[in-house]
This record gives sequence, C-alpha cells and structure tokens, in this order.
Amino acid sequence: MSNKYLKLPRGANFFFYIMTEFISIPLITEKLFKQYSPVTSNTDITEFVPYICIAQELHIEPVLGEPLMTELKEQIDANNLTPENSDLILKTAPALSFYAVYQALPFHWAAIVNKGITIRESENSKGIDIKDLAQLRQWIKNDAAILVSRLIEFMCRCRGDYPLWRPLRDDVINEGSTAKNFDSGFYFKKKKGC
Repeated sequence: MSNKYLKLPRGANFFFYIMTEFISIPLITEKLFKQYSPVTSNTDITEFVPYICIAQELHIEPVLGEPLMTELKEQIDANNLTPENSDLILKTAPALSFYAVYQALPFHWAAIVNKGITIRESENSKGIDIKDLAQLRQWIKNDAAILVSRLIEFMCRCRGDYPLWRPLRDDVINEGSTAKNFDSGFYFKKKKGC
C-alpha cells in the first residue's frame, strides 16, 4: 500500500468502500459447502458465506500458504481453474466446510442486537444451552482437524503439482505423512519432512 492518502469517490462510505475493495473470495461453492458440511441441505448458505471466508483465512490459508491461496482466488475469480487446482479445491472443501460451521455456530446460537446478546429460539424449536454448543463445536473442530491432516497428506503426495505451496504454519510439512502413528495422548517430537 502506498503512503498516499486513499481518495474515496465523493459521498462514498469509508467502511463500505474498504470492505468491497478487500472482500475475500470463497474457495468453495454453495454446492460443495452443502455436500461436505454437517448442516442440512435446506439451510440458507448466505448466513454462512462470511464464516466460509473467515475459516478460509484462519484455518486453510496457513496450510496452503499465501502464494497458492492467491493463485486459487485469481483462478476462481476468472473462472479458469486448472485441473490440479480443481482437485485441490475438492480436497479443501470438507475441512473448509467444517471450519466454517465451527466459526458460525456461536452466531447462529445467539444474536447481537441493540438491546444486547439474545439466544435464538422460535415457537417450533428450542435452542441448545452453552454447554451443548461448546460440545458440538468441539466435535466439529476435531473432525475439521482430521480433514486438514488429510489435506496436508494430499499436498505432500502431490507436491510437484503445487510449486506455489508454501505453508505459513511451520508444523504443516512435518505433519504430512501417509503413515498413521498411534496417539497415546502424550507429545512426542514429530519427524522432519514428509
């Protein structure tokens, strides 16, 4: 970004202008989200789109790295995905869908309104309590972490197809392995490399 002041069109709202300039492009479609997420197929996805982008930034970009994410977004925006990147989107969809639901659940359970935070309930349904919500989020997060591990294994196996793969997380490449180790609950230093 340059040191010059940002010049907005006359009468433009600063927040709206910034949000439209830097809006994130979701990697997955509504069809992929509904196919891989634990929400029902008749759920309105418009309430999940912001959380898809948040989950993408918080949980997927550290695994794929900024150069590969930029390439994916540019190809999606131009509607010109390569076969390899199309495969990658399909491998990313399950983890991204689960993490989007994980990010969205608290805001589907409660709403922030003028008078404060309220729990969403209707005549035909009863909302769950905070303990149930916490347990549900934990289950979804655990499943999403397993799906991210599978994505990392795919990336390690197909490293030659993704020269722009530069994970932001230091532990990503060390995790990638097709061998499954026993998890005793104790921490042991991970092996280097894939």
